[in-house]
Amino acid sequence: MTTMMNPDEQLVAELGREKARETAAHIAYLRRLRQLHERGFTQVRLAKIVGVSQPTISDMLRRARIDAPDLRPGTHGGTAYEIAARYAAGEIPRARMMRELTGWEYERPAEPNPFEWAEDGSPVVEGSFTMQVGRALRDGFLTDEDYDGLLEALADR
Repeated sequence: MTTMMNPDEQLVAELGREKARETAAHIAYLRRLRQLHERGFTQVRLAKIVGVSQPTISDMLRRARIDAPDLRPGTHGGTAYEIAARYAAGEIPRARMMRELTGWEYERPAEPNPFEWAEDGSPVVEGSFTMQVGRALRDGFLTDEDYDGLLEALADR
């Protein structure tokens, strides 16, 4: 049984897909920028190509090192977050997204400091499940059902 969305709900759903498309495109843009820099393009040259200042390129490259690694073989992303964005954008089906995210090797969070008096907070681990998949859930790229399904599948590993 299919339910028809009213026009407002349809616009909200389309807005969500456009946000996901924009995010996936921005990640790909940062990846290409990083790859050009790694091939010897200077920040000044990249700034002229892109039409921004060199300090802006520096900031973009710093972000690209975290958010836009090369695609992992056999997946649709360089990060689990990117895979979720591509799913939300309609680029990959749910079954493929679930398979890629359950097969993903997430970084483990750092161990807490054993000395209570030296508690300085746990460091953020960019590649952890919480940082990648949790962020995708918060940004609306995954539903609660998707998230719960991933947790169940990963618990069985």
